[in-house]
Amino acid sequence: MEKEYSVHGILWNQQMPEGPEGRERLESETWKLKDIVEFLRDVYVGRIAYEFMHSPSKSERIWFTHLLESAGPPVADATERETKRRMWELLARSETFDHFLQAKFPNLKRYGLEGAESMLPALDTLFQTSANAGISSIILCMPHRGRLSLLTDLLQFSPTALFHKIKGGNEVPEGIGATGDVISHLASSPSLTYGDKQVKVSLLQNPSHLEAVNPVALGKTRAKQYSMIRDSSPDCALGDRVMCVQLHGDAAFAGQGVVMETLGLKLTPSAPGNLPHYTTGGSIHIVVNNNIGYTTPASGARSSFYCSDIGKMVNAPVLHVNGDYPEDVARAVNIAFAYRNFFRKDIIIDLMCYRQWGHNELDEPSYTSPKMYKLIRSRPSVPKMFEEKLINEGTLSAEDAKSQRGAYKSQLESCLQAVESYSPPPVQHSKQWKNVAWPASTQANGNPETGVESMTLTKVGKASVEVPENFFKLSLNYVERLTNLYLLRSVILYEIHSRTFLVTLDNMHATECHYTGL
Repeated sequence: MEKEYSVHGILWNQQMPEGPEGRERLESETWKLKDIVEFLRDVYVGRIAYEFMHSPSKSERIWFTHLLESAGPPVADATERETKRRMWELLARSETFDHFLQAKFPNLKRYGLEGAESMLPALDTLFQTSANAGISSIILCMPHRGRLSLLTDLLQFSPTALFHKIKGGNEVPEGIGATGDVISHLASSPSLTYGDKQVKVSLLQNPSHLEAVNPVALGKTRAKQYSMIRDSSPDCALGDRVMCVQLHGDAAFAGQGVVMETLGLKLTPSAPGNLPHYTTGGSIHIVVNNNIGYTTPASGARSSFYCSDIGKMVNAPVLHVNGDYPEDVARAVNIAFAYRNFFRKDIIIDLMCYRQWGHNELDEPSYTSPKMYKLIRSRPSVPKMFEEKLINEGTLSAEDAKSQRGAYKSQLESCLQAVESYSPPPVQHSKQWKNVAWPASTQANGNPETGVESMTLTKVGKASVEVPENFFKLSLNYVERLTNLYLLRSVILYEIHSRTFLVTLDNMHATECHYTGL
């Protein structure tokens, strides 16, 4: 007879029953070793991989094991029918949009989402879950990859306004003195409705240096939270109403110093995970991991095994999820939000996906990564794979899929035709920005009360642009001395190389110092 073992205190295989009899029954439960192994494999070995055992917090480790094991292994096709269709619509619209841009603007650097389309269901799930939990505002920052798809699909940015911008137009009205920005830095701040809940999502303008926007997003999140706390109930805390969501690229997340600097704002020895005066109540990080940075494969881009390993410096848990399966991506997002909401700390989702084209659509990636792109181009797209799954299970029909894709393409065509008569709407400020005026406009106060005497300001202004006396003379002397130094080094090195004049390094240094007067 095969030996059985008590699983009490080992597995969270069920919820804690109520009453002494229920607890006694739970404590006496025994399993065979093969059943224990099978259960753990079903829970932990799948399309989501969990990293949390590096956490020094016992309560966090137990929280994860309880959450995952008490829920049991993921149930196939547990996602509701309407949720699946919503996921497919986001995927299909993203693919249709990218194909449309490629056909109409073949020379455009659009940094498409193809291969990583699961980013959209991930964000949609996160927005909905956050709204249902009472979050009223989300501050979102991201790099260029997939930005246009997110803007026009989830964030209600007008495709006509985008096409107007692509064709050389401006995103702001003429006559206000603004020059605008490139399309991969555009932003939007819509209020999204999920059932009877609303959440305002503010996507920040992004600088070209990818992750440089991260601390800006944290600053805006904290400021917005404090403004809301003043008008909320006394028990409202940081993270209750506002949340920061940061999207990253895998190469930039591991490679840019501002990522480590921003994560460092979370850590303090007295309270690991939250730094006073900087914490925002926990951010959710989604790394859109297409396993390549520009042309550099992951093996040549970092020393760590995973791009997300940098998050371990603040003991952040990591959920690695296969981007080919949107339902598992949504499950990972829900787990991440549950952790963030409970502990008010950062957590990372490593969205494992791929990049269909080069760094931009004008590059040919197979020159530098031929094996990878041979595999990528031999497989169906993520939207097509999910569409085929839904058709096979009866959630979606092939005719309906074709019809909806065609309808969205026709909508984009209409938006493109509307560009000829389009003009950017006037800038509308609201709430605390209501009385803000453009400095060059007639509404601006040309002589504001600053609290500083005008003569003092004039003196400071002049000093900031005034060239010091003898500045150019001193600069020319320095350049001349520096030039002489390099000329001398060239002569000595030449003599050494030709073996006609030997000099030790110490003598050479002394000669330089003597010659230049240093």
